[in-house]
Parts: sequence; C-alpha cells; structure tokens
Amino acid sequence: MHFLPGFPVMAWPMMEWLLDTRYRAHQRARTQIEKSVIVFDGMEGMLTPLMQAIEAAHPGVKVFSLPSVDHPQYGRHIELGVKGEGVDVEKAFPELLAGLAPFGLKLGPELVR
Repeated sequence: MHFLPGFPVMAWPMMEWLLDTRYRAHQRARTQIEKSVIVFDGMEGMLTPLMQAIEAAHPGVKVFSLPSVDHPQYGRHIELGVKGEGVDVEKAFPELLAGLAPFGLKLGPELVR
C-alpha cells in the first residue's frame, strides 16, 4: 500500500516514480502517451460535454482533466488532455483543441508525456 498527497501536482511525479521503479514489470508493453493543454479560467462542468464527445469519437483514448487552484507556475487552471496509443492521441488531441475554441478560454502550454 502506498499513500500519496491529495494534490495532483504533488502526487503525479511520486506515483510516476513508484510505477516506473518498483512496478515496471507490471506495465504494458504498448506505448501510451498523453497530450494535454493548460486551460485557464475554465470549469470542468462546462467542458464535460466536450470530453464525452471526444471519448465517443475516439474509443482508443481517455480524456482527463486535472484541476489545480494553487499551481506554482500556472495558478488556477485545468490540465485537459487525452491519453492512449500514440496514433489515437494524435487524432483526438487536435479535435480537443478545436472543441475548446468556442469557449473563448485562454490556453497555456501544451504538454506531452
């Protein structure tokens, strides 16, 4: 059993290290990637229909949203993205970005993991 802090910005690197060092043998052989974008002043509730539409149109990806209220670099924001096999992510991510355009939200950097 492992215990991590509740804030994604702190827990994510800890979990990543734990999985990559102690549980590497249990990881998938396939390569999964994540592409995300920092969304400022957005609300998860208003983005939910977009997230559902992306998953419905691209069954090979999962959409994720990680809200943060006190990130040291970006402040209050949502990291919104897709994860899955590389080919699937490359198709879904541009649609996610296009789906954000009508909301008129300020977007920050794009991240790839």
